[in-house]
Amino acid sequence: MSAIRFLRWSPDARPSVLTLEPGPAPRLTDAPAPDGLVDLGAAGIAVLDGGALDDPTDWLASGAAPLGAVLYTGPGPGDLLAAVSEGRTDDLAPTQAAGEVHVDAAPDAVWSVLADVERWPEVRGDVRDVAADGPAAPGATFTWSAGPNRVTSTFGAVEPGRLLTYVSTSAGAHFTHVYRTEPADGGTRLSCKETLAGPVVAALLPSAALQAGVDTWLAGVKAAAESR
Repeated sequence: MSAIRFLRWSPDARPSVLTLEPGPAPRLTDAPAPDGLVDLGAAGIAVLDGGALDDPTDWLASGAAPLGAVLYTGPGPGDLLAAVSEGRTDDLAPTQAAGEVHVDAAPDAVWSVLADVERWPEVRGDVRDVAADGPAAPGATFTWSAGPNRVTSTFGAVEPGRLLTYVSTSAGAHFTHVYRTEPADGGTRLSCKETLAGPVVAALLPSAALQAGVDTWLAGVKAAAESR
């Protein structure tokens, strides 16, 4: 997947262009926007669609709902944990992603890859320093790092071979994660839905960026389960 560019502006700072490079270790860079941009409005974030930077008609979502994404905080961690414990996510979150993959392994084996958090570095290269209180269980917590970010997570639903959910917090953002495993075609259909909400940070990470992370994670789980 190619890099994603978006323009950020506010009354108190010069507009800047952020570039998100998806991959196993996503990288975000920030550079000043060219001088002379017009018709920006008060503040916001717009995804750039490869056209001329000085032409708002070439922006996706320019002038629309960027402030909503910036200001939306969503439910608190306790409410989110109650939701994922029932297999639900934050449907109003500005950043959402979902995907599924077929795995040539039994549902219990695939589920175990997800639940064995201390072996997550085998799933994706940017995950490290995983520390868990103990085995996966409702309400149990674990911490981990993804790239430069330290994450704290709490399990919600823990149903071996069927469902695993958890809530994560990092840098002021709240994530929900819902994974389902079910028998399919002699193996397992692994599906995932994730959401992200939090002031400013959710707007800086659009759904396309979260989707890139979900896709690489599902691929990593598939590889790990099939090799064990």
